[in-house]
Parts: sequence; C-alpha cells; structure tokens
Amino acid sequence: MLTDWAGDLEDLRWHWGEAYMIECYGLGVWVAQRRDGRGTLRADSAVLLHDMIAADYGERPVSRDLAPSAPSAEPTRPRLAPDSPR
Repeated sequence: MLTDWAGDLEDLRWHWGEAYMIECYGLGVWVAQRRDGRGTLRADSAVLLHDMIAADYGERPVSRDLAPSAPSAEPTRPRLAPDSPR
C-alpha cells in the first residue's frame, strides 16, 4: 500500500521525471532538480512543488533529451540535500 506522499511522488515523477529529478525527503520536504543543472526547487507540499515545476518549466523548458535512457531500479536522487542553499 502506498502512503499519500508516495503516491504524490510517483505522480510528480510520472509527469515531470524526464525534465526534473524529484524526491520527497519527508513530510513537508519536496525537492525537484532540473536535469539540465540550472536550478533546484523546494516546497513543503507535492501540490506546491507541482505548481513551481510547471511555472519553472513554462519559463525555461528543460530538454527532454537529458532524461535517463532507461528506468533504473533506484530513483535518481537530486544532488543537493533539501537544506542546501540554492
């Protein structure tokens, strides 16, 4: 059975995973890093992170050619910890 955050994480990765590496580090700690290395977004909910990703992508689309070619057994984690400076 998936927890609420696990389902939200799966949904975000389904929609945005080709352009962003997305992770949830715990309740209220959501992170998305652009696959082109041009920024990291942090939010306290999946809904807010989705809105931030949509706005960021709308302003500066991320090339989908940067997505991993094959799904890995383990999700790719953002390089920056959630408490790192932007």
